[in-house]
Amino acid sequence: MRKRVVLCPSCDQAVMLPAYERGKKSVCPVCGALLRSGHLNTIHNSAICAIGTLILLFCAIFQPFLSIESYGMYHEISLASIFTVLKADWSLLLSIFLLCTFVLPMILLLQQILIGLCRQHPEKIFCFIYQACHRCCMVDVFVFGVIVSLVKLTSMATVSFHAGFYLGFAASVLLMYCWLKVPPQKMWDEYITAAPKLQAGMRGEAQGYTRCRHCGFTYKLEEHHHCPRCSKPSAYRERHSQERTMALLCAALILYLPANLYPIMYTDYLGSALGSNIVDGVLALWQMNSQGIALIILFASIFIPVFKIALLLLFIYLTRYRHITKAAGLSRLYRLIAFIGKWSMIDVFVVIIMSATVRLTGILSIDPGFAIIAFCAVVLITMAAAEIFDERLIWDKYYAGKSAE
Repeated sequence: MRKRVVLCPSCDQAVMLPAYERGKKSVCPVCGALLRSGHLNTIHNSAICAIGTLILLFCAIFQPFLSIESYGMYHEISLASIFTVLKADWSLLLSIFLLCTFVLPMILLLQQILIGLCRQHPEKIFCFIYQACHRCCMVDVFVFGVIVSLVKLTSMATVSFHAGFYLGFAASVLLMYCWLKVPPQKMWDEYITAAPKLQAGMRGEAQGYTRCRHCGFTYKLEEHHHCPRCSKPSAYRERHSQERTMALLCAALILYLPANLYPIMYTDYLGSALGSNIVDGVLALWQMNSQGIALIILFASIFIPVFKIALLLLFIYLTRYRHITKAAGLSRLYRLIAFIGKWSMIDVFVVIIMSATVRLTGILSIDPGFAIIAFCAVVLITMAAAEIFDERLIWDKYYAGKSAE
């Protein structure tokens, strides 16, 4: 791979990428954002892995996943049984769960197979679908949710693992590999490849170039009213980024209180029903001597949403009213919250898994509470807010302050 100049998606700096050397990643010298991985992978290689993943996944769905036994009562479940348990009363929750952990990941794998092995040339709609599937895939969060659920279940009953569990775990690991190795940018490059004539060391806006935030295409703004690759409206920065982010954060704040105050799940033990919120669940894990997992749930479900909302509000305030002197640090914080946002869904998956698993008639059962819908909405809204906020505004404010000095 030859040398080429690319625009950094974080700070809008034109950077000369050296020739590719295996094991050596390339980062932006200004903001530290990753521009190229040290281990490049072809869609063909991922497609081979995707075939194995689909085979394992289909086998895992219908095989016995695990069984629990308590007070002489025995209950065995498969992944398919999760759908039937939640279908009656929690269809919205079931739809979100199915989309993020099964439907969209399978579409993503099928698309990789079509491009990598069948040599199909992707169309624009194909790339949009792949980007949506990649963005909403939460298999890694689901796997960790299974681990947390098992820790809780072992304190209530005897848990045994079956073939579906091991097949599902192997499929999840392979799926995460396919997800990591073929980002949406690579699929868009299969559709149309950008070859901008940029000058290294200058910002893209100063040269009249912009990098589309939706597909990563770099083009001259004055020559196009829409992105030549994805047809999104042309602009140097995301339109009304601060206002739209602020509106979403207000909605997340409104939902945050009921999400944490109301019960997220109800446990019916020997006819006595008890509701518990997120904090109650953390305390229960702590008392089970699972302090590590309790702290992870505490950070993922309580601190991360607050941390994201507070930081995004800070970014809006700074990019509007203050001079920014440490843009690199703020940029790293933005990339951090954009990465960790989906991990707050751990508690949602834990409740879904335990609701489907714990079904011992007359002894023990677990059902979702109203707060799980509010909490799920908070997570999804804050993820959308982080995506809509344009990180490059931080650097615009930083350079504006420097030029005014």
